[in-house]
Amino acid sequence: MRIGITADVNFGPQKSARMYKANMVQHVLIDLLSKHNIVPVMLPVVKPQMAKRLLKLVDGIILTGGPDVAPNLYHEEPIETNSISYQPRDDFEISLIKAAVKNHKPILGLCRGIQAINVALGGTLYQDLKREFHPINNQPLINHSQNEEVFQETHHVLIDQNSKLFQSIGEKALVNSRHHQAVKDLGEGLKITATAPDGVIEGIENADASVQGVQWHPEYLWKEDMKEEKLFTDFFNRVGDDYD
Repeated sequence: MRIGITADVNFGPQKSARMYKANMVQHVLIDLLSKHNIVPVMLPVVKPQMAKRLLKLVDGIILTGGPDVAPNLYHEEPIETNSISYQPRDDFEISLIKAAVKNHKPILGLCRGIQAINVALGGTLYQDLKREFHPINNQPLINHSQNEEVFQETHHVLIDQNSKLFQSIGEKALVNSRHHQAVKDLGEGLKITATAPDGVIEGIENADASVQGVQWHPEYLWKEDMKEEKLFTDFFNRVGDDYD
């Protein structure tokens, strides 16, 4: 089995100019796939027209975290000038998601990945939760952009019992949180599978869960939390049985 992992792009300060705009994949995902004898294939940011060709190299896709999805892709103007996005990555991943759905190749989106899925399928996002989101039932807004280390779990999510996600991790999970945006209006064919106590959407999937996304970062939790690893192994099972 070969799983494609979308690359993040480095824009941070580096001593070596060679690392500027370097495409990279988190080691925690490489470790996870290696543990299950799955070949990891990095999917670099390339022209959108190449998405279909790259898709032929893999059996499924993991969409990783990263900067904001550009608001113009869901027909909105940015509400703040300091929002960070990278249009080439957005354009490539939107094309990749659409091609994967059309060709019935399973997708798992992590953090930014759930947002990219929703936008690719015609949905919208809250550009900034503190400015735009109104919590349900007079609940306080959770700090979804946590200051703690990414390996630290900080709040619970509640899982819909009629979802594949429920079969993976049960009715409640303690998760990490590193986002200031979230799914707003659902894309075509998607349903909500998980919510935070304040009402923020934390999980989505389509009818057969061949497309699934979560708003947290399970890739940083799976080594210590068996439920988070099962989220991945259930995804692998949807891709095929040629692993382990």
